Amino acid sequence: MGGALPPAALGAVGAAQELGSVLGPLYGVALASLIPAGTAWLGLPTGGWRLIFWVNIPLAALAAVAVQRGVPGGRAPYGGARVDVIGGLLLAAALGLLVAGLYNPSPDSGVLPPWGVPCVVAGLVAAAAFAVWEARSPVRLLDLSGTARRPVIATLGVSFLAGAALLVTLVDVQFTAQTLLGLDTVGGALVLTRFLVALAVAALLGGLLAGRFGERAIAACGLAVAAVGYVRISQWPLDLASAGSRMDVDLVVAGLGLGLVVAPVSSAVLRVVPAARHGVASAAVVVARMMGMLLGVAALSAWGFHRFQSLTAHLDTPLPIGVDAAEYARRLAEYTAKVHSALHAEYTEIFLITAVLCAAGALWALFLPRRAARRP
Repeated sequence: MGGALPPAALGAVGAAQELGSVLGPLYGVALASLIPAGTAWLGLPTGGWRLIFWVNIPLAALAAVAVQRGVPGGRAPYGGARVDVIGGLLLAAALGLLVAGLYNPSPDSGVLPPWGVPCVVAGLVAAAAFAVWEARSPVRLLDLSGTARRPVIATLGVSFLAGAALLVTLVDVQFTAQTLLGLDTVGGALVLTRFLVALAVAALLGGLLAGRFGERAIAACGLAVAAVGYVRISQWPLDLASAGSRMDVDLVVAGLGLGLVVAPVSSAVLRVVPAARHGVASAAVVVARMMGMLLGVAALSAWGFHRFQSLTAHLDTPLPIGVDAAEYARRLAEYTAKVHSALHAEYTEIFLITAVLCAAGALWALFLPRRAARRP
């Protein structure tokens, strides 16, 4: 449809967005170390990790000023005032119920908490009600009337799966570095930087390639490459320090694969919806990605915590009571080795599941719109 941005421009926007993901963990760790925890200003706690959230207030204000001065204005389509409040409430209820059902404060008793199944079922019912409402309501969050539905839904599905893989990586790579490599928070963030830098570079590259080869091919290839990367990550050895440069290579491969998807999904949805709905369509892609991040990390965390508890339930923590120092050291070393083995098994399975999500996304990407014909 007319007015769509070229994929290269969307790739540049995506690269800038992912660059924030690269710098965010590093500047957050640096800020948290500037002022000691417990420091207060005007009676409000501001030291340690709290400073990260305080500093975002002036940054958000500067961003708002930049948007006001730099982004062109315009009249809102469809008269501008009608909002699908009921659809928004149903979608929010579905997400809230699903996340609440997946949150388990006692993972030793099961994957889901006692209220998990009712909440998940209620969330699915709310999601179904949202789908029915959106099909029949005169005012919709994403109006697909007059638009081919399959490519739009495919784009949202690809964005959802890519978002799930992304946040699982952001969480579990740092956990892996801190537990199996014994690194601190800064060291874990530096290990993750390999993945994030590749993600930002590939976001720009994906826009350039999508303009030449089409969104479908680049998105499918990107997720297939990411799946290979996560399979390799799932095969990391227990003695992770002996992996050497393999860690760097595998993280770069996974980052390159996911980064290639950023521009094609935005370009594809803008190409199939009317220009008047580009804003809503772009927002839908971002929302789908955020939903994937939220539900993906919630589901895999619930399963991962339960898996770790089940692998370590038989272990008894050694105590230095009634034994000499040498025997206590031996028992502690044996206990620590078994805990590390359980963590390694948990991470291996989580990254393997992430590879399956990426493979499913690669297949789903085959339903993206075909490559547009070249103009003479």
